[in-house]
Amino acid sequence: MTGFEEEVLVVPRTRLFEGDCFEGLRRQGIPEFLARIRRYGSFRRRGEVENDPSWKQIIPYAVVRRGREVFLFRRTDRGGDPRLHHRYAIGVGGHVNARDAGDPIESGLRRELVEELEFTASWEAQLVAVLNDESTPVSRVHFGLVYEVRTDGDVRVREVQRLVGGFVPVERLRDYYSGMESWSQRVVEGFGW
Repeated sequence: MTGFEEEVLVVPRTRLFEGDCFEGLRRQGIPEFLARIRRYGSFRRRGEVENDPSWKQIIPYAVVRRGREVFLFRRTDRGGDPRLHHRYAIGVGGHVNARDAGDPIESGLRRELVEELEFTASWEAQLVAVLNDESTPVSRVHFGLVYEVRTDGDVRVREVQRLVGGFVPVERLRDYYSGMESWSQRVVEGFGW
């Protein structure tokens, strides 16, 4: 099941924030946000929630690092959401689906990484922040769980018709900042890159 028919993990906005709706990247309070997601989360058809800001769709967002380099993506015009075409991103992510087994968040993260990227060496993921961005219609209905994925090897994009990418030094990320999608800008700002 794909597109707007898939069932995705969502949390009512009021339950997710409980009066603490922040803007940007936050490294504090991660356990509390995870607890609310697990307690109040449910799966709904994506088409029902895609344009409804009363629901937050949960997105594991993986930032791939190799030493002092970050993997930088550019979305093509053949990717999913036309609102993101030709934008740069420093993370890859997607919805948590009802079919993700075990811990759905961890399974969703692993599924997205395997679908989108090919690693030539082992990798390790750690949840390092949460992300909320109310500035665009796309970001207003999503909530990010930001994972840092560390590897020592090369990484390649699997779906080259939708994404292109490669490692760039952290110091060069600001060169791409104005062309980045808003979540990537928030991550760059939040980590002081």
